[in-house]
Amino acid sequence: MSENGKIVSTTGHKDRVNDVSFSPDGKTVASASNDGTVILWDFDLDNLLVQGCDLIHNYLRNNSEVNEGDRKLCDRIGKKR
Repeated sequence: MSENGKIVSTTGHKDRVNDVSFSPDGKTVASASNDGTVILWDFDLDNLLVQGCDLIHNYLRNNSEVNEGDRKLCDRIGKKR
């Protein structure tokens, strides 16, 4: 989930989450908690993938421990390079 273009962690329930369900289009997640609340979360997987690849692009390209085949995993995802 994102806020102002940054990946953020979500908080909201005050007790354990006991059920999670995805909408048919995969863009909304409903979570139900023992605290008696249900929260709907906007969940844009394409946007998360782009943001994640933007964050790890340099790590993949420059870390000597990353396999050669994995170095280009994000080359076609995210910002134009």
